[in-house]
Amino acid sequence: MSDASTARGHWKDRVGLAGQWSWWLLCAVMPISGRYVPIVLVLTLAFTLISSIGGPWRLDRALLWPLFAFYAWHVVGMAWSTDIGFGLFDLQIKLGLVLLPLAAMVIMRRDPEALPNSMLAFTAGALVAVVLSLWKASVCFGEFGWKECWTQSYLSYDLHPSYAAWYTCWALLYWGRELILGRCARGWLRAAILIAVPVLLIFSVLLASKSGLLGLGLVSAHLLFLVIRHLRGVARTGVWVGVALALFLGAWAVGPVVKVRVGAAVKAVRMAMVDGSSIYASTEGNEERLVAWSCSAELLGADPLGAGTGDVKHALVACYGSHGAHDAAERRLNSHSQFLQGGVALGWIGLVLALAVALVPLGEGIRRKENLLVLFAGLFLMNASIESVLEVQAGVVFLSLFLGLLAKGGSNAPE
Repeated sequence: MSDASTARGHWKDRVGLAGQWSWWLLCAVMPISGRYVPIVLVLTLAFTLISSIGGPWRLDRALLWPLFAFYAWHVVGMAWSTDIGFGLFDLQIKLGLVLLPLAAMVIMRRDPEALPNSMLAFTAGALVAVVLSLWKASVCFGEFGWKECWTQSYLSYDLHPSYAAWYTCWALLYWGRELILGRCARGWLRAAILIAVPVLLIFSVLLASKSGLLGLGLVSAHLLFLVIRHLRGVARTGVWVGVALALFLGAWAVGPVVKVRVGAAVKAVRMAMVDGSSIYASTEGNEERLVAWSCSAELLGADPLGAGTGDVKHALVACYGSHGAHDAAERRLNSHSQFLQGGVALGWIGLVLALAVALVPLGEGIRRKENLLVLFAGLFLMNASIESVLEVQAGVVFLSLFLGLLAKGGSNAPE
């Protein structure tokens, strides 16, 4: 090998190492605050993709094609958009759907333990977020004395509670499985995870996010099934007692808040069923979500091709205004469902591709007998049904980063 080739190899190794460290930093920053994600994301993509120049590209097309197709159709949707500025901004936000799976492939080529190492960084960040959230809640409680300071947006440090709960459920799922299946071989790691899991469980309940509680139910059901199947004796009893205690403490702390929130959601649905027009005048969150869904369905039915990548917000705001939902119009609410959002922007094809982003990984996980992939897709499906999660970087980065890691194997061997 020539000196020039050796120098190029060393240069690429140094850039690749920088990409690996920036990847871990991205995983750690993601659950703490979205303010720091863009610059770390740019560095991660630059280092990893530059270091892979000339290397082999073996992408898991069967799993990842919906991400590429969804993004490509948004590019096509610029053809009938009038607001080019917003359209370009939207394409910038969604670019991670294409680039992060490529970066994940590069990271896994360097590190066979890329998934567990990424989860260590992600969980460390989640625990930092818990500490910062408790500090924020204590300041709120000291100033106002409200019990609500320990729940929902008052508690969550920087992220929307739905995203914070989504992230927490994923960490609980991953490490709960690792503990039950006996994969935490290192003593210090096992001890750390045994402490982290109940902390994250209580935090997830305290957030009182409706989508988070549904996700927690899915994760708990799966982990308890694994407990029954794999553990015996004292270990099984200890898990049951620990989970019951954590859920009791969480329910005791935020049970009244959850009851009020669920009651408000039921009231909103009943209001819509009795008199659909009455929800448009409401400024309550549950009624506004129904307004967003109603307008999204109306726009999809009226325009099978969609408003266009750049004009989706304008179409929704116009619909809100025409129905007298002035608060929703002023807040420029999105569809509050990624599937409906895809339909409003890009018609029936956009709706189908948005569904494919969730259902193809779900189907591939079932076909490959990879339970972790199935449950990751299930959590995404739950959150994307009631939030437009791919309209913001918090959803795009989380989905594409971990789906990219799951695509190539990581720890998801057949079970």
